[in-house]
Amino acid sequence: MSTFIKQRAFFWLASSLLLIASTSFSPDAFFRSKGIHPHVRNEKHRNPIIVYQSSLLDSGEWKGEVVPEGTIRGCSITPVGNGDSTTTEWIIAIDGVEADLGRFSDALYKQIMQQAKRERFQGFRPGTIPPHLMTTYRAFCMDECARETVLEAMQQNNIRPFTDARSQFVIEQVSIPPPGSDKKKSKKSSKKQKGNTNDVELAVEEEAAPQWRFFDTMDGAIQAGWKPGQSFSFVAKNVKGQNVLPEKDVGGATPIGRQW
Repeated sequence: MSTFIKQRAFFWLASSLLLIASTSFSPDAFFRSKGIHPHVRNEKHRNPIIVYQSSLLDSGEWKGEVVPEGTIRGCSITPVGNGDSTTTEWIIAIDGVEADLGRFSDALYKQIMQQAKRERFQGFRPGTIPPHLMTTYRAFCMDECARETVLEAMQQNNIRPFTDARSQFVIEQVSIPPPGSDKKKSKKSSKKQKGNTNDVELAVEEEAAPQWRFFDTMDGAIQAGWKPGQSFSFVAKNVKGQNVLPEKDVGGATPIGRQW
């Protein structure tokens, strides 16, 4: 990948973080205010399938893959309409546990924090991030994690995103794990101990199945306490792209939406 593209991607992420730092607004306003969505970018010189702005940042540990094996799991893609070769709209459901979004979001958040600590916030020491911005950074991370995962799922299922697909699809039906450690429940069982004629009731600790919480939007999940490093599942709707042959079969075909 060219140095020019890397520099553009780094500049975009740095600019987005600087905008967060210099503006006072809620996370919801951050993602809804026209012109400042973190996922709105000029994709003219970008590969329309592989869009890894996070992987382009210099890192000795993480290379930006959604999953280290290179194949995403826990992905369900449903065509909208007839489902034939003319289909251009999709619904993509992601199981965050299967797709390992906990680790992906954690790696992404570390990159975001590294850049944020380089910024100078008025009234705070260098390297200090204002506490009131942390919710916004978490929302930024969750949004980026979800969108990169959807694009990866599209790529691996031979669906070529349209130029503005990343900024247009909607994230809904977000579910997150319960806060804190899993609760445990006791189950009594009767066992005989050697050398004792009496039955002794022993309490056996069993882990209760975690009860995930469901929200209509990412903002609801953020307000409920989701943090980077935790998994989350979601459904992406209004996903626009064209089903194409594998890259090895299309050769040097010009991607949909690309302008030269």
